[in-house]
Amino acid sequence: MNWPDPTLNAIQSREDLADFLTELARKVREGELSVENATTDSSVDSAGRWTRSMDGFFMNVIKEPVPETPDWSMIAAIFRAALVYE
Repeated sequence: MNWPDPTLNAIQSREDLADFLTELARKVREGELSVENATTDSSVDSAGRWTRSMDGFFMNVIKEPVPETPDWSMIAAIFRAALVYE
């Protein structure tokens, strides 16, 4: 899969995902990344809603169907999307 964000493309392992999530949290905490869903419950809800509707993102942006089995980079993409998906 080829994500539009090279940061997501670099995530190949569990350790890469852990590093990404730690850095994502730091960016939010320090105001480097604006978020729509600042509370835990709204972020988790948004992650679920984005996951349910990611077919459109894959069709329009990735130009591939949603993979049946997620990889580490897709998990990272779900976390990233959860911060801004309304």
